[in-house]
This record gives sequence, C-alpha cells and structure tokens, in this order.
Amino acid sequence: MRQAGLSFRGTAAALAVFATAGDTDRTPDRTPSATTVRAWVLRLGYAHLTRPLSHDHRWVWLIDHTLQIGATKLFVIVGVPLDHVPFGVRPLQLADLHLVAMVPMATSNQERVADALEVAVARTGVPHQIVADGGSDLQRGIDRFRDQHPQTVSVPDAAHHAANLLKYYWANDPQWAAFTRRMTETAATIRQTRAAHLLAPKLRNKARFLSAGTFVRFGRLVLRRLRDAAPDADVVRHYAWVSEYANAVQAWGDQHDLVRAMLDQVRVDGLFTRGEAALDDTWDRLGVSDHPTTAALRNRLRAYVGRYGRGLPVGERLVGSTDVLESAFGVQKRLSRDQSQSGLTVLSAGLGALLGEVTPEQMRAEIDRVPEKAVNNWAARTFGKTVQWLRRRFVNPGPCTTNGEPNPG
Repeated sequence: MRQAGLSFRGTAAALAVFATAGDTDRTPDRTPSATTVRAWVLRLGYAHLTRPLSHDHRWVWLIDHTLQIGATKLFVIVGVPLDHVPFGVRPLQLADLHLVAMVPMATSNQERVADALEVAVARTGVPHQIVADGGSDLQRGIDRFRDQHPQTVSVPDAAHHAANLLKYYWANDPQWAAFTRRMTETAATIRQTRAAHLLAPKLRNKARFLSAGTFVRFGRLVLRRLRDAAPDADVVRHYAWVSEYANAVQAWGDQHDLVRAMLDQVRVDGLFTRGEAALDDTWDRLGVSDHPTTAALRNRLRAYVGRYGRGLPVGERLVGSTDVLESAFGVQKRLSRDQSQSGLTVLSAGLGALLGEVTPEQMRAEIDRVPEKAVNNWAARTFGKTVQWLRRRFVNPGPCTTNGEPNPG
C-alpha cells in the first residue's frame, strides 16, 4: 500500500491497515479506537521529525510560522530534495514533503529564525534554496543565515509577492475602497432576506489580497447578470450600482488574471531561465487591456519571474511557492477543531503524519521506534506551560503534570 500523505483520512486508513497487517485473528470489533489512532498519528508525526534525512540531495526548505491563540508561534521547516520536485507535471503536494524542524517562538525575530535554520542544517545539510512568505523576521533571518552559507538561494513566495503588489495598487485606489465598502453595505442589507443567495464573498481580514480573486470574480459575475436580456429583479435592486464601477471591475479582473497566470506557472513549472518568455506567451493569450495599472503590474510580476529565473542554467529550476506548506497548516487546524483554541499542544506533532509517503510496514517500524512517552516528553520540553495547561490550572487549581513536567495538552 502506498500512502500519499494528502489527508488525515488517508493516514488513518493506512494506520488501520497497519493495525491488522499480518494478524488474521483481528476482527472488525477490534478496530482501533479514535484515541489509539490519535496516539499513533502523534507517534508517526514525531518519528517524521526525528528520522534521518539524507545529506546527499540539494534540499529546498519551505519555512513559515503557524499561529493559534496565545503568544507563541510555531516555526516550521519542511523540505524536499530539488531533484524530486515534479516540475512541469504538478504543484508540490503534501506527499512530497519531509518535516525538518518545528520550533516554538514566543518572540520571532531574525536572530531566532537564523538560529533555528542553523540547527536544522544537521538534518539535511545546508539547503540549496529557502522559500518564505517575505515576512520581515523570516527574510532577515534568512539573510543572516546566508551570511554564513552564501550558497543558499533565497526566494520569496510568489503568492505573497503578488498579493503585496495588488495591495500596493488597489489599497491606494479610491474606487477599490468605495467598491468594497458598498459591497459590505449591500451584504448587510440582504443577509437576512430572500436575496441572501446574492451575498458577495467576504474578503478575509488576514491576507486580504490573497483572497481578492473571488471578490473580483463576483463583481464580474454581477455585471454579466445585469447585462442579461431579462436581468433578475433582485440583482437589479441590490446591485445596479455595480455598473458605475464597470471599467474598474474590468481592470481589476485583468490584473488578477495576470497574477493567477503567473502563480499557475510558478507553482507547476517553478522559476527557470525562459520563465519570462513563457509567461509573456500566456499573458498574450489573455488579451488584457492596456490600463496603466495593468501594464505596471505586468512589468513587476515579470520582474519577479526574471529576477529568480533568468540567471539559472538551462534545465535548472527553483521552487517559488510555499502554498503546500500553507495547505498543511490548514489541514492540521481543521483536524484540531476545538483544540486549535488551546494554543500549541502535543497535537502539533501530528503535522509530520500529514507529510510524505509511508507503507504499513514503515509505519510499524516507526511506531516501534517511538513510544508514546517520547512524544509526550518532547511536547512538555518543547511547549512548556501551554494555553490549555494554564486554563486547566485556572479552572481547577491542583497538580497537573506529566512525569514532573507541565502536561503538554
């Protein structure tokens, strides 16, 4: 059996196979409980964090923080050998990744980030490339690391780079501010009415311009419906004002189309010496307008692709996206459910179980190698007094320890 590491459900299914492998006496009533599977997942995740990784590859590290409630962030490094990246075939998936490091940081700054990167060298050797979202603490930490290891290439994540460009152009556009405000006012008006199905998608407060695409597409859809031969009365009643922004919506749509095409190329094909020419070919087929902002955005997106791809040898490619790491964080938070409101706990170890490929036989070996006590001791040392532990002490003061250490939750 081949476990693709794409979801917790896949991991759990492989664990069930592992549980019954080679034991014909097991029957359905011996199916492992949810608590047992949870313990296995945490042991597998910790095993992934501690298993040896080859130093014979040119590694790419993807780095970021994941944040729940409380002051502590979890700094995560995942890696993939550059020669194993499926360039030209598909984007990176969870199955491609290896968990390199997880480091809680009550204060994230360039020194802490650089120190964590230096420690992680013991796992894979000095990486060929590091990709991050462009946050100042991460980028400055990478720069400090590169002072000691100049052979490492630093590339900012393409999606965050593009979102920052959209923020620069759109946040300074009075029409964008007015358009988003009126969409919010319309949503408040129709939310509790029969026209609730016409609600516009919400712009997230965090990473606002990463989610702007669906918002702009909704504006385009409304304009098309208003131009129907017999437009819906509710659409006209609540959204006739959108026609005032028709030219702006068209321009924003063109600009987002440029971004989406660039991201599609970087996610699948990476950054390479002919990246600019390939991107120009794709953009030419879009037939976007010559709006001044559209032209300026196109030049700056092209400059990103050229800066990191132009000087590479023919056949060489670099990774330009951390989307797969963001996806891993999202899966872990969905699986944590209410536990995500307890801050960082031992459940963080489960991240490793979402990554890579593993067979039932490998699972058995990993679980034999890592007892549950090792995971709990690691969590107690790593996370100390968690938000969950402090809450329990607040509600019910008294002993709350595991082997003399704060319970990791």
